[in-house]
Amino acid sequence: MGRKYRTETNLRSNLYIVGIADSGSGKNHAREIVNELFFEAGLAQHLGGNKIASGAGLLTALHRQPALLLQIDEFGMFMSAAADRKRSPRHITEILDNMTELYTAAGSVFLGAEYANHDGRNERRDIVQPCLCVYGTTTPVHFWNALQSANVVDGSLARLIILPTEDDYPEEATGRGIRTPPPTLVERLRLVATGGGHTPAGNLSGLGEGATTAVEPMTVRMTPEAGEVFRELGWDITNALRKARGTAHTALLARVSENAQKLALIASVSRDPVAPMIDVSDAEWAIDFVRHFASRTMRAVDHHVADNEIERNHKRMLDIIRTAGQGGLTKTELTRKTQFLDRRTRDEAILTLTEAGFLTSRVRPSATKHTVVLVAIEVEAA
Repeated sequence: MGRKYRTETNLRSNLYIVGIADSGSGKNHAREIVNELFFEAGLAQHLGGNKIASGAGLLTALHRQPALLLQIDEFGMFMSAAADRKRSPRHITEILDNMTELYTAAGSVFLGAEYANHDGRNERRDIVQPCLCVYGTTTPVHFWNALQSANVVDGSLARLIILPTEDDYPEEATGRGIRTPPPTLVERLRLVATGGGHTPAGNLSGLGEGATTAVEPMTVRMTPEAGEVFRELGWDITNALRKARGTAHTALLARVSENAQKLALIASVSRDPVAPMIDVSDAEWAIDFVRHFASRTMRAVDHHVADNEIERNHKRMLDIIRTAGQGGLTKTELTRKTQFLDRRTRDEAILTLTEAGFLTSRVRPSATKHTVVLVAIEVEAA
């Protein structure tokens, strides 16, 4: 859709989505289905590789096919390397830098890097209206351990729509065998790929002399009711940003409206590729979806993202106690669950978390002997 359709504010369908679930939960199923559908519809040229070797490699792939979907397994490990500017080589950290820039360049021209040596291989490569979509899957531990607060503040995390599963271990699908994609779905994908049957002017392959390659997507308009819903969202987000000033939440809040408009565009075009119109149901669904998962992401950032090992241990311990609920944990129970810490580190963490207002102690009544337990205190997000 990215180079075929746009909103009235020139937003496209480029999304970075991360699915988070424990190992053995079937995360690879969605990627397999997407691959099968693209091949069946004759759209395999829009599928990128399963791994990104370098920032330059990403740009080369996009120059070859500017509307590209990358499906990355073990996305947490990828983020761990790409976000580590101290230990990872430059060609790896450039991947995240390029992804950050490409996200906001979908409606314009992405200007490539300038090289000192113009030998034919190092010529600057501009990409007209690049539409990079990413779907990564990972486990919670790998993903959250890969991030630091800088990734939240600089907007790297805010560009991701993070979808943690609510059922890590679903029932096994019995009788699964050879799949056949529904013909109507395949035909609809082909129709979307042609821009609803329209043929916009310009070289849609993107192979050309940079800005001279013209691409004219169809503008998908909103109904007045949908426009009003998004205006109300804008006011709400502005108020939320003012309240969250100085916190790590501002970067995440600032992307809510943009991501919601992109999802509304996708919903509208999926329903009618020929004459799409974003209606109030598209707007309300997209806003509810993005706000729900943005809220969950902000809580997860507070609970998991750390800048050093000490902070990471504190948050990990607090999460263990929080998981125990209002029943809390005795010191013995907590020791068994935090054997990755020595006694001194554990005691210091308990003291720090208590003084910070994250932990309190309560008495667990018993028929024989009352027991003191540690209970997490939920702190309201800004």
